[in-house]
Amino acid sequence: MQLYDYRHDLIELLESTSSDQESLKQTLHSLTTVINILNHYEDHDSSTPIQRPKRFSQSENKAKRPAPRIRQASHSSLLTGPAHEVTTNSVSHSVLPVEPTAVETVSQEERLAADDLYLVHRKLSGAEINHRYYNEALIHSLHFPIEDGDIVQLDPQQTVRGLPAIRRVTADHIDDYEPQKIKVIEYAELTSVPGSDVLQISSTMKGNSILDEASANTIVIDPFKFPGRSLKAGMVIDYAYFDHGNGLEDAKNGSIRWIHEKQDFDTTKQPEKPKQTKKPVHTRHDYEKKLDYDLKQRIVLVITGDRERSQELKNVVDKHHGIYHALDASMEDKVSSSKMKREIREADFVVVCIDKIHHRISQLANHHAKRYEKPLAIANTTTNTAVERAIARALNGDPAYAQTSEDLANYKKK
Repeated sequence: MQLYDYRHDLIELLESTSSDQESLKQTLHSLTTVINILNHYEDHDSSTPIQRPKRFSQSENKAKRPAPRIRQASHSSLLTGPAHEVTTNSVSHSVLPVEPTAVETVSQEERLAADDLYLVHRKLSGAEINHRYYNEALIHSLHFPIEDGDIVQLDPQQTVRGLPAIRRVTADHIDDYEPQKIKVIEYAELTSVPGSDVLQISSTMKGNSILDEASANTIVIDPFKFPGRSLKAGMVIDYAYFDHGNGLEDAKNGSIRWIHEKQDFDTTKQPEKPKQTKKPVHTRHDYEKKLDYDLKQRIVLVITGDRERSQELKNVVDKHHGIYHALDASMEDKVSSSKMKREIREADFVVVCIDKIHHRISQLANHHAKRYEKPLAIANTTTNTAVERAIARALNGDPAYAQTSEDLANYKKK
């Protein structure tokens, strides 16, 4: 008696399976049923009572035993999953259907990972993203800050030091994730502790940290706990700690996040703190959304030499629904042609604030913008309104430089 060859039906079943959950469940149901049938035959054909029955396995050598044949198997019966009646050696058996397994729920992080979006686990130094560690040097080189709990997009096609490049920060978040509160003491100078080998920080150049609140607030830095950094008095550092609400006690358990280069600050002496003078309030220049346009999540690259206004300029771009990228051009020798070319190539619009940058930087930006056909506009000052108007000119294809009467005309319309 010639038995039915079931293999073609299995191939047809797999080819007919689609990616939706219901089709996958049906196929899993049918395949589980077929494997149970084959295992049943194997148990029934065992001729030695004391021998443990073998189970059906895909890795078992098929040449050692003939493949079993199923008399009744069709594509429609496999999909619907009824009981299958099979015959071997003139004996009939009935196999009950197997209950389908429960469908696993997809987590929010798994859905984000499908678009190369990952949660940032910020550390006192560096960050963990997609189970890989990004050191502080990589984080510090970004054009935007990232904090614990942020969602960033990685670019698997572009790597930096063997790690996927961080392309941007998104507005997404994980619902049940509580970000850690990390505080950073910025621009603190290391000083010697008389009669010992340790160092300390007791104030900052900005005057805005817990150390500046009282003269008794100091943090001891043991150089032996930071091997390889060659810490010495006069260095300017950023110091991070987890804030649990215990003030200076929490700060003492922190760690060095960054050591500033000598080109950034003169570390031979402590610069004088600027006097806090009350600035007159000019409502006319306070930023509000004065122009009406929508960037539709396109990237705006702002090239400026005023790094302190970076956050305010980001707010301008955010209010017009754009993605803000910044290129720090405060130090001409650190802005290479290749770096600017890469940034302009990724941007949709380019704005150059010419008040605090070298003329070579603006010429280089203009050259690469023309090369990659990116709209470019010039802001005469690094202010919110000047940058907002420059973005509008780039968006509308207007001349790069603003007309002298443009400012007055815009405010007359208000």
